[in-house]
Amino acid sequence: MTSKENWLNLPNKITFARLLIAVFLFILLSIEITGGTGDRPLVLNLAAMIFILCVATDWLDGHLARKYGLVTAFGRIADPFVDKVVVCGSLIYLVHLTPDLIRPWFVATLVAREFLVSGLRAFIESRGTPFGARWGGKIKMILQSILVPLVLVYQANFTGENALPYADLVRNFCWLMVVMTLLATIQSAWDYVSVALGSLNNLPEDQSSKTVEGREQVR
Repeated sequence: MTSKENWLNLPNKITFARLLIAVFLFILLSIEITGGTGDRPLVLNLAAMIFILCVATDWLDGHLARKYGLVTAFGRIADPFVDKVVVCGSLIYLVHLTPDLIRPWFVATLVAREFLVSGLRAFIESRGTPFGARWGGKIKMILQSILVPLVLVYQANFTGENALPYADLVRNFCWLMVVMTLLATIQSAWDYVSVALGSLNNLPEDQSSKTVEGREQVR
């Protein structure tokens, strides 16, 4: 198998397809924000289904890659990158679409966590130490994947003149998911920081000195 064929395996194609689906989702939400289509509930319900499709393809490409031994270096980078684009991008749009539920500081906290963990992973793995996914990060991702379509469905069906019954109950559940997602984000960030600090302490002495010398040169 050539490197090109390896790069173009099925899981990576699914990852790329998820990115294209996300672009379509963002275009749809942009249209709704800028001018509207005249049927806000339809657009937001459709957006929720598209987001769920993105989540499903995320599970599918990972499952296929592990089951058939198709894990590649490109996939290890592309898959979490696309995940961050889908989730963080959707939350940024929700700041405008549902400002009473999704606040700017909330999204800023989630995005900051993603930058922090990505930076730590790049730093630790560049020194030959594995820095894989943690359960806290997986739980955070699950909660985010529930929160986004839940808020979209709430905004589509439980607000406005034609709101469905039990709107207050659904809204309270949305708030619960916001709080749980925030707590999971903070906990997973601290978990990754703790692991990173432990990895740095376990570096060989000569490698640690090289790290210090490198920082001094950068300064």
